[in-house]
Amino acid sequence: MKVAVTPDLEKIIESELQNGRFQNAEEFLKVAVQHYIVARDLGETYTREEIEETIRRGLAQIEQGETIDGDDAFAQLRARSAERRHRGQ
Repeated sequence: MKVAVTPDLEKIIESELQNGRFQNAEEFLKVAVQHYIVARDLGETYTREEIEETIRRGLAQIEQGETIDGDDAFAQLRARSAERRHRGQ
């Protein structure tokens, strides 16, 4: 399969490659698609601003010691996702 990308997306991919985050464009796209699938399965769609605000709130919670174990967090996310699928959302 061949995929055409917009010039803006190409710049993003090239930047990620230059920064050493990915070895090649295929690796970048594989990770991007995996992240999309996770977000879709969780039933969430966020704007960049919403994501940045969520990160800011999370960092503030960490600084205040308001954290939970990572395994517990993923268990909660899976339960929420299963409930949404069950309700047909």
